[in-house]
Amino acid sequence: MAEMQDLIVIGGGSGGFAAAMRAAQLGGKVTIVEEAHYGGYCMHKACIPSKFLMTAARLMGRIRKAGRFGIQVQVEKPGLDLNALHDRKDLIIEGLRMGTEELLSDYGITLIEGRGRLVARDTVEVWGSGEQIKARNILVATGSVAAQQLIEGVDLPGVIGTEEAIELREIPSRFAIIGSKPWDLELAQYFHAMGSQVTLIVSGPQLLPEADREISQRLGKLLHDAGVVIKRSVSVETIRQGDDGTLVVALAEGEGEVAADKVLAARRFPNSAGLGLRELGVKMEHGAVLVDERMETSVGHIYAVGDAAAGPMWSHKANAEGIIAGENAMGLNSRMNYEAMPRCLYTWPEVAWVGLTEEQAEAQGIEVEIGKVPTAINPYAMILDETAGTVKIIACKKYGKIVGAHILAPGAVDLINVVAVAMLSEATVGELMRFIPMHPSIGEAMVDAALDVEKRSLHLPKW
Repeated sequence: MAEMQDLIVIGGGSGGFAAAMRAAQLGGKVTIVEEAHYGGYCMHKACIPSKFLMTAARLMGRIRKAGRFGIQVQVEKPGLDLNALHDRKDLIIEGLRMGTEELLSDYGITLIEGRGRLVARDTVEVWGSGEQIKARNILVATGSVAAQQLIEGVDLPGVIGTEEAIELREIPSRFAIIGSKPWDLELAQYFHAMGSQVTLIVSGPQLLPEADREISQRLGKLLHDAGVVIKRSVSVETIRQGDDGTLVVALAEGEGEVAADKVLAARRFPNSAGLGLRELGVKMEHGAVLVDERMETSVGHIYAVGDAAAGPMWSHKANAEGIIAGENAMGLNSRMNYEAMPRCLYTWPEVAWVGLTEEQAEAQGIEVEIGKVPTAINPYAMILDETAGTVKIIACKKYGKIVGAHILAPGAVDLINVVAVAMLSEATVGELMRFIPMHPSIGEAMVDAALDVEKRSLHLPKW
């Protein structure tokens, strides 16, 4: 390729796609070098397939509760065709992949198959073919790679990562999960709903250390009450093969053992090795590329986004960063703002939050007021028969600015976006109080929580 490109993107996942599309929209000549599938890890091995499986598991749970809605299901245990389930999952992924490639082609973006690496500040070489492409700007969007946890026996057959767990076409009788990342909790609920005896092994006292403490406790109780065994504040010493061929997870400090047919022990690292970054002087930390708020590295005109860059590994974060990088590659001066970036779990009820927890606000010296309502008093939650949640709003006491929101409720993943927009526009809790939600809706609980900041909720007992 003789023509100088405005942007070369290494990696065609969420962040790479967004950057390439945005740069092309601004008139740039763009090339993507992708070694596997366009759409990346999220589309093919994580977000999309796991949420499809969670939707199926949720439906299984609804079928079992059908009697509460007057619907008589004639079988005690609904049948499960895992091949049909996975075939539909794969069909959805293939449709999304094809759509992604068509969009890139429609914008005139050149697609090259292979693994790219930087051989100069303005040059990317494609491994294997040796083809070299020059560009004014280069973006590293190579995502992350699976890595084994540092546990003796983690390489035994039957100890798997999330990619293998999502592809299982046979439900294990006993399933042990080591960790409390969002994927761990989602898969715990999925496999339990599909018939596994699930044990969740968590190193700390809180299931979700980064989430609101009360929300985390409520989610833990829901999982426990459903039948998931949770072992908190324990570490794993070894994994070994039992006499009967099953796996045995030995817990440290005499906390006992957990027998399982499959063990999930997953973690991920930035996919930055072999890209030529260190040779060019790009600063990195624990494999993650360090970037500024423009998504630019320590070497000018080289950018990094998504899992390859420092920070949490979330697809929506990668997408937003990709847009910023694409704009800056085309001469704009855009900057990334993480303040109102939501996070979520697709459990049921769903968990979602944005901004600060109470503890984080206190650590930053922000005096806050809290508004909180249980979904048990929300009419739509009653209709859905999902009343074990809560909605919490955190506001700055001095100015009323919303600094955080935490939701455990049906539809939390969508509802949190409303609060994120409010935070992005620097809305006050008083302005959120004036929002008129649909009735009945879970959104009413959000407004109730805002009203409760000033103890004005109409649906809570008088103080």
